[in-house]
Amino acid sequence: MKSYPRINRILHFLLGSMMVFQLISEELMKRPKLVDGAPRIRTEEQMFFFELHEWFGIILLIIVGLRLSLLLGNPEEARKLFPFVSMERMKGVVAELKEIPGWFVGKITPPGDDDYVSGLVHGLGLLLGLALGLTGTIMFVGMDPTDGTMDSFVHLMKETHEVLGELLWYYVIGHVAMALVHQLKGHRSLQRISPLSKE
Repeated sequence: MKSYPRINRILHFLLGSMMVFQLISEELMKRPKLVDGAPRIRTEEQMFFFELHEWFGIILLIIVGLRLSLLLGNPEEARKLFPFVSMERMKGVVAELKEIPGWFVGKITPPGDDDYVSGLVHGLGLLLGLALGLTGTIMFVGMDPTDGTMDSFVHLMKETHEVLGELLWYYVIGHVAMALVHQLKGHRSLQRISPLSKE
């Protein structure tokens, strides 16, 4: 069972930390919006976290792009993260998915070098981060910064961004929960992915 390359660990930590921050900042901010024909009142704190959310979203998009660019020279890892391009990988994913009922009674297989479902989950997380970053950037560019007005396309991106944001909550909670379960089972998952670990 190999540990992940150092650069992958660092990017994983950055992506995870920034996704959590984005979820928290979304709860503390208010975007500009027209209410009864006038821009709604926002506190300085709400405006501050909105601006942070915008800029951190762009940084997050850049980090996701960097992580995906590393796959260009590593087709094996690309197939691991996106197994639907390989019939062999998909068979492995299906086989591991059949083990899910056993998870609820404590039968959790230690992570291996293949990590079929784990690889798929990380790949989906990258795609989710990419979609959130792109839709958020479109809002950043296309929304009026004073009153929040936008055209129909930008509004569609806003709606999509909000739905994806809800999905991110489930993704982060599930991801962290499974990592902790693996750790409690003695699989040393946190040591394998920590950027500070020497494993």
